[in-house]
Amino acid sequence: MEEGAYAVKGLRSLPLEISYRSGRNDLVGDFLIPCLEESVLYRRAAGYFSSHGLALAARGVAKLIAQGGEMRLVVSPCLQPDDVEALQKAMDQPANLLRAISARYLEDVEDAIMKDRLNALAWLAAAGHLKIKLALPVDSNGVVKRGIYHEKVGILTDHEAEHVAFTGSANETAGGLLENFESIDVYRSWNDPDGRIGEKIANFEAMWANATPGLRTIDFSEAGRELLEAFRDPDNPPSGFHHPGLKEEAKREFFRPPPGFKLREYQGDAIRAWSQNGGQGILAMATGTGKTVTALYLASKVAEKNMPMVLIVVCPFLNLCKQWMREMASFGLRPLACYEGKDRWQPKFEDGYQRLSLGLSSVHAIVTTNATFQSEAFQSYLRPHVAGVPRQHHLIIADEVHNLGAKAVSEILPQGIKLRLGLSATPERHLDPEGTSAVLSYFGDVIYEFGIQQAIAEGRLCRYRYHPLLVNLTEDEAAAYAEITAKLGPLLAGSEKNPELGQTAMNLLIKRARLLGSAENKIEVLDQLLRTLPEKPTKAIFYCGDGSTTDKVTDEEVRQIQAVSRLLGERHGLRVRNFTYRESPAEREEILRDLSSGFLDGVVAIRCLDEGIDLPDLRMGFLLASSTNPRQFVQRRGRLLRNAPGKKFAEIYDFVIAPPDLGGDVDDAAFNMERSLLKRELKRIEEFCNTAENGPEAQSQLQDIRNTFNFLGDPH
Repeated sequence: MEEGAYAVKGLRSLPLEISYRSGRNDLVGDFLIPCLEESVLYRRAAGYFSSHGLALAARGVAKLIAQGGEMRLVVSPCLQPDDVEALQKAMDQPANLLRAISARYLEDVEDAIMKDRLNALAWLAAAGHLKIKLALPVDSNGVVKRGIYHEKVGILTDHEAEHVAFTGSANETAGGLLENFESIDVYRSWNDPDGRIGEKIANFEAMWANATPGLRTIDFSEAGRELLEAFRDPDNPPSGFHHPGLKEEAKREFFRPPPGFKLREYQGDAIRAWSQNGGQGILAMATGTGKTVTALYLASKVAEKNMPMVLIVVCPFLNLCKQWMREMASFGLRPLACYEGKDRWQPKFEDGYQRLSLGLSSVHAIVTTNATFQSEAFQSYLRPHVAGVPRQHHLIIADEVHNLGAKAVSEILPQGIKLRLGLSATPERHLDPEGTSAVLSYFGDVIYEFGIQQAIAEGRLCRYRYHPLLVNLTEDEAAAYAEITAKLGPLLAGSEKNPELGQTAMNLLIKRARLLGSAENKIEVLDQLLRTLPEKPTKAIFYCGDGSTTDKVTDEEVRQIQAVSRLLGERHGLRVRNFTYRESPAEREEILRDLSSGFLDGVVAIRCLDEGIDLPDLRMGFLLASSTNPRQFVQRRGRLLRNAPGKKFAEIYDFVIAPPDLGGDVDDAAFNMERSLLKRELKRIEEFCNTAENGPEAQSQLQDIRNTFNFLGDPH
């Protein structure tokens, strides 16, 4: 035996407990690693094929590598409704499509422990010792359906053919075995009077052989090896690993659409319009009509004739960045994530340019947030004299491009980049003509439009029903509302001459908007609505205001989002989670995944889901708070209108405050101001009604209010 080599004793030599529980045990250190040190085969049925899921499934596999062992891994791809539909059409040869789907969920990893685990898994795959199969739920006819394979079991086998199996609540997600309180039950082949080990091995092997009713398992070993290769560190093999046949080769990225991808006619029209406009312009396409894939297809065609190319995608939010990275992965790119601390991305940024100059890659793809994009550090790398690659081409794609109209951002937009594409359902900035002009000046005019009415008519978005629900203010709220309104009249009248008055008026307007947004009776109306619905809400989103209200469950003064969450969970038994700035990026990803899979009934949000996030299977929207900014309600409606299998309609419930009686002695100025503000609210409602299936019926519900304020015809 070589000096320092580990003497294999077998699984029976381990002092195993019958269960392991967080708080009492270290599930990884006390159980998994010691077992893997004694094993030659590790069979694992886990959760999702994602960077987090694979890293957690790979706990301790470096020890398995040292034994020259093999791992057989069964995981489930993260399927969106469009993926299910595509797979149903391509089940004869699904491997390429599944590779593109799985690639979306392999994000850049910064955590050192996760990197080590993925590196070990990648070396295992590269050496041919990792076998992967994807499990897809199917119906009785063998047709792929929604849902995931969610079973959790592990079986370890040593050189003496002894086995240890474990099952339990441990989940292969970011929360499982790390943050959550978990437990597992352990079974041993040498002390198994009920034969549970044999049953678990038989079940796993049946699944591995594609012989399990309700599941179809597909070999994914080669595709998985190729995808994991990005995580293998050629200079850092796991301890004890010896495989001289593995050689490093320069890896190029092949930027092309995923297999089977077909451009829709209107998407092709949009691309041609941009090309004919000299490689600049804005696509004003309704939310849910495929702006992201349109832009990536456009970029892939640009790259064919303009290599080497630097592709820069700028997004307002972190979750939107991650969504782009997933889509870019399905196009064959491994984009660099440039956000958070510059120490994380700066070396890779420079390395990307160096690889271009050496011909080791043809595309340097970058995804960044608006905040990082406008930083001095990021901007410095986009100057041609810094980049140092004389014939490189840059293409910048700005998602939700209206966000780049703020003065601080528009002033630093890089003039040296000539290929520019802006995306937005609502390119105009609300009440900011100068900002709108700045966006158009840099990115170019709106060169193609595909609006919501056209998208619904052509079946690109689903139809919807709209239900405005009138909500009355309480007496205290009405009194506070009237007091604010009385102060606003003279302030607004004098604001043009005195800027300080204008700021005071703005503060009062914000105060009044919060009062309306968090009106106490909205909780009561929501409660009554949920009691009368024929079925409990599923795939639902509840938009709240950022103010406080009285909790109908506890009678406490709490933020509206807390009151709504408690009402939904405690009184109506709905499984919901909040989606706000307070949740970490990993938590947000988990929430969206659980909503998509059906584990959650809904999410409760304030503004974080307004722009860009792709949730195609949403069926119901409850707008407890909305602004008169057209962008907000257009984006929120768009969240709900994406097509999904089995989705015929979306239902939108809009909680509209009935204007309080300001008293018989109200002056004309106050009345006219109230009428002007209500006019904007009615314009928003009119916009919803215009494309709703039940538009005339919804309009009639507000007739009394329109009569009171002399809106005899159209509120415009």
